Amino acid sequence: MSVRPRAARPLARRALPGAGALALLFMCCIAAALPTAGIARETGGDDYLYSIACPSVGQCTAVDFGGREVTFAPSAPTSRSAAVIDTGKAVALHGVACPSATQCTTVDFEGQEITFNPTSPETPASAPIDSGATDFLLGVACPSVSQCTAVDYGGQEVTFNPTSPGGAAPVIVDDNFSLHSVSCPSPSQCTAVDYSGHEVTFNPASPGASAPHQIISGPTDAESLDSVVCPSVSQCTAVSYAGVEVTFNPASPGTPAPVKIDNGFVTSIACPSESQCTAVDRSGQEVTFNPTSPGTPVPATLNAEERLLAVACPSPTQCTAVDTLGQEVTFDPGSPGSATTATVGVTGSTGPGGGAHAGHASASHASLSGVGRRKAKLSFTITAAGKAASLETIAIALPKGMGFSGSKRSLAKALRVMVGHSSPRFTTRASHGTLVIALRAAASSVHITISAPAITVTGALAKMVSSRKVKTLSVTVDAAGAGAGATLITLKLAAS
Repeated sequence: MSVRPRAARPLARRALPGAGALALLFMCCIAAALPTAGIARETGGDDYLYSIACPSVGQCTAVDFGGREVTFAPSAPTSRSAAVIDTGKAVALHGVACPSATQCTTVDFEGQEITFNPTSPETPASAPIDSGATDFLLGVACPSVSQCTAVDYGGQEVTFNPTSPGGAAPVIVDDNFSLHSVSCPSPSQCTAVDYSGHEVTFNPASPGASAPHQIISGPTDAESLDSVVCPSVSQCTAVSYAGVEVTFNPASPGTPAPVKIDNGFVTSIACPSESQCTAVDRSGQEVTFNPTSPGTPVPATLNAEERLLAVACPSPTQCTAVDTLGQEVTFDPGSPGSATTATVGVTGSTGPGGGAHAGHASASHASLSGVGRRKAKLSFTITAAGKAASLETIAIALPKGMGFSGSKRSLAKALRVMVGHSSPRFTTRASHGTLVIALRAAASSVHITISAPAITVTGALAKMVSSRKVKTLSVTVDAAGAGAGATLITLKLAAS
């Protein structure tokens, strides 16, 4: 595998797209087989299930931002069976692929892959496959049990044998943009998409000759391609945060026509065939359409209370989506109205002013302004309780109608993190209404200010706020760190 030199990139203040909430370390028991007993709902943490893979209609595996996997039978997901499979510092798992019922591979924000048997995961060994300032792995696809390809924040792909990953080498395939999602319909062809409307198709055995191609342009949200799936080597469909889908031939993408399929913030797509795709959004909706003739599809609500972050469809009549509360919802995309939601991950309280592990950290001096003018500014201080406690990771989840820009420039311009009178080194990732800040050095108290253009506001929400139809908004803050445990806080703020 030939490797092009990696461009020099700064280590601090990196804006990393694609993300959910932070890692909450909580060891759970795992059964040797798929769950069949009653729901075991746990309190004491929040559980963002960010990615899901279903190797069959009878089995799905989801991964979260606490380094955990949870495997369940979608037809009867009545028992949570979660296992910690990643114990590193940056344990956020941001992609999973299961080429068989007994083998899954996930990737994390430390440039590691973890391959495990989902029916008996125990604690598998993680292996580094990417390193450096851009080693945040954001997606993975495995066309076979002996080959996987992951993509990262630095526009690199890395192809490896998941059963023996040593010697894997990252290769730049997209020079200037962050790759968020990848799909490999065959061992010799993969397609990835980035946050500036590009796709890049390459042979993972010889990726160096590939070149990114612009398939969508327009406002930042429209260009932010979050997910791609290729049901065949001649057809791929990608979705953007602005609710647009674009279908193209990866061998000759040309200028495909984008189609509006959803007014919400689309987060993920699955296509069980060339003539059927299902996407999910931050408003708890699914939308099913024919990508070769999408027309004007109508979204259907699956879970109005929570953001759906990922979806997998092992057959045209069955899809399973996961959300920000550790829940799954399985449905027939041809008749989604009868879907029910079940808890499969570790969940926690989100009561006003506090929540799980209340007392481990607290928020103060919180304010939210400018929402009605679409010039939002959020400011607050978070402090760890106890002299020995320190904060390492802070995640901020905005309410529906608000989001974080996927643009690195916008985040760098409008995000301020202060520890005392100095600005510490940190990394960030933003997507789907959630911003995660990882401090390079732990701190006992951190003041955070975020303003436009890093924060976006929909016209509908701005109108409701300016007309006083909406008077308060809730912002969720998650914090974790050494000696600080994990804290979930909900700030109810005036929507001024």
